[in-house]
Amino acid sequence: MANMSDHNSEKSNDDYVSNEATPTDLESNNRTGLKLDRQGLPLVPQPSDHPDDPLNFSRWFKVYIAVLISGLAFIAQAGAGFINPAFRLLAKDLDVTVVEASYCTTVFILFGGILSMFTIPFANVYGRRICYIVGTIVGAVGAFVSAAAPTYGGVITGRVLNGIGGSVPLGIGAAITQGERGTFLGLYTLAVTNGPHIAPIAGGYIAERLGWRWNFWIPGIIQAAMLVVLIFTLPETLFSRRDCSTLGRKTYAQKLLFHGKVLQRKIHPRDFGGSLRMAQYAAVLLPSTWFMTASTYGSAIFAVTGSYIGASVFDFDLEQTGLFMGVPLTVGCMIGEATAGWVSDWIINAYARRHNGYRKPEVRLYLLPLTTLLAIGTATFGYCIQARKHWIYASVCMAISGLGSQVGTTMVYTYATDAYKPQSGEVGSVINLAKSIFTFNIGFYALPFSEAVGFDISFTTVAAINLALLLPLVGLVWKGEKIREWQGTPKDHTDI
Repeated sequence: MANMSDHNSEKSNDDYVSNEATPTDLESNNRTGLKLDRQGLPLVPQPSDHPDDPLNFSRWFKVYIAVLISGLAFIAQAGAGFINPAFRLLAKDLDVTVVEASYCTTVFILFGGILSMFTIPFANVYGRRICYIVGTIVGAVGAFVSAAAPTYGGVITGRVLNGIGGSVPLGIGAAITQGERGTFLGLYTLAVTNGPHIAPIAGGYIAERLGWRWNFWIPGIIQAAMLVVLIFTLPETLFSRRDCSTLGRKTYAQKLLFHGKVLQRKIHPRDFGGSLRMAQYAAVLLPSTWFMTASTYGSAIFAVTGSYIGASVFDFDLEQTGLFMGVPLTVGCMIGEATAGWVSDWIINAYARRHNGYRKPEVRLYLLPLTTLLAIGTATFGYCIQARKHWIYASVCMAISGLGSQVGTTMVYTYATDAYKPQSGEVGSVINLAKSIFTFNIGFYALPFSEAVGFDISFTTVAAINLALLLPLVGLVWKGEKIREWQGTPKDHTDI
């Protein structure tokens, strides 16, 4: 620890403010007039004096923005899962197999991840607000296309549009400082994770009573309603603190109008590779590889196999299948988030109080032991299905897996954005791309693999893969800071 103190003394205040992964001396911060949080620690990043700076929004307005964006993410992801309990109905009606019907979900996931790389350069110039509005319009149209399509190809086309509409990057990071990031991002990841979990609960009832097409109509209608709320209440969160001294204060109405570029910069072809460039950093790549297996083997695998298991193993109807697919994972994720975001904030702030105000991103990874519950829950779920245990045992295992998944996804997402806050959009895109491509493939092999070798072996195998990819994150706890220093700091977007 003495070496860390010596290292801290060599850093300037400017270093600390511009880079969240740089230590500084707290007393020196007070003397130079840095703005502090309620705990007396420096705010990182430092807010400007401009009233339109998102960091200067009131606490309640920040909460509202976080809830609104999280709600939008929730309904986008829920739209992906509403149809899951009705795969058999859709397959019978459109004369396709159940596996082919499950592609309605996986194609949404794929396009939602890939397109985010192309929306980020526009969001970093024209703003996040306009991207959210356009994305919501496209998503709602996609839902309506799937609902009205007379053919399987038409349904898939609508799902592609659905995925594109859900690809807009996270827009709440600009209003959040490092010391509270876990709490706010935890709310967002909880919404993203639980959207596909809660949707089947309602989806089963909807399909049973109204038909599977209403599993598309209803989320589309909700997205259309959300569009109205976005247009009249969502502010722009893209803001440059470097050039804000010459900016005038805008009225509320002016903030809601589209004025073209928010930042006066050009979009260059290299900007579209910004997300891929961030993948070279260990603090982004390693969390992304684990995140993709967590989302797949702690959530999506239950979605693509649940309809088959519910009908074939437990003889459930559509309503019961929806409850089986949704309730355990929702409960598990709720419990998981109760021990994730705010706890990691408490840990990193406690660390800062003992280390001269320095918030080390790697301390968020102290929650790693809880993530092993994902592998435990997934493996034992497979055993319960293969052994034909009572459905309550399988449900408990799903909840345990969801708990570990929620803790882990919140933890690694927050850690990666802590390490590279100015590039948080690109960081999120890398994570979502890895998740989308990996999760997309689960629909092709989850059921065939399980039928070939048994659910016990197949689910234990994927659990072992997730557990193996956890080991590099353990290494980051000890060497992550040195690796980040060795790799250097990205030069993109240092003004936001």
